[in-house]
Amino acid sequence: MNNDTPPTPPPYSFTPSTPPLPPGQSPAPVSEALPAQLDLRSILSALLRNPGALIQRLADPGNGAIYRFIGIAIVSMVVFGLVLGSFAMHEQLWAAPLKITLGLLIAGLICFPSLYIFSCLAGSRAEAGQLAASLAGMMALAGLLLLGFAPAVWIFTQATNAFGFMGLLSLLPWLAAAGFGIRFLKTAVNLTGATSKGPLVVWSCIFLLVTLQMTTSLRPILGRSDKLLTDEKKFFVQHWIEVAGESLPTTQVPTTTTAR
Repeated sequence: MNNDTPPTPPPYSFTPSTPPLPPGQSPAPVSEALPAQLDLRSILSALLRNPGALIQRLADPGNGAIYRFIGIAIVSMVVFGLVLGSFAMHEQLWAAPLKITLGLLIAGLICFPSLYIFSCLAGSRAEAGQLAASLAGMMALAGLLLLGFAPAVWIFTQATNAFGFMGLLSLLPWLAAAGFGIRFLKTAVNLTGATSKGPLVVWSCIFLLVTLQMTTSLRPILGRSDKLLTDEKKFFVQHWIEVAGESLPTTQVPTTTTAR
């Protein structure tokens, strides 16, 4: 008897849709799709979890992300400035947040023209608006990281009077936050066609130097003074060396000698 019925395949057999991975290689993570409208919640989540997808959306016209980036950066810097202001208390509770926020925003504005030039030298095809949004995203990400450091910094503002220690403790979180923010910006520039790393490295050094000089040009930030701003010109390295061994007066009397 002839049986022309084709054999039945095994019940659990399947054909893989993708080729198998080489031994020892893990599958690539699946990026979470961003919503059509970038609201504040989705931007906050994407900055920390999915920056690559967020950067790609910055090329879309009318995405509105730049305003939310600026808002996140301002709120974060105000909170971190309030923490630093609690070191000396009194007028520094409002002066330190104001100086830190304005100082970092002014540094971003000062460095934006050079960012456009250096990104062009690197081969980027990004328009000025896209670069501005990327720079604002960098500041927002740095601000979020400063928020994460704020509770630990606040503990030490209540435990020490040493200017040198508090200055170092304020500087390290900023350098870490700026490092992650600059990486975000470099990724954005690379996705727009940049092929050279050198120009962005030079710009990153310029940006860091400008922000560090702001800590001295806008002093006092940690200490107290009878003036809101000093009229004495000084390089930030010289200023840090001069105040490294000083401490906040316990009487909290505002004098020009305690301006830090």
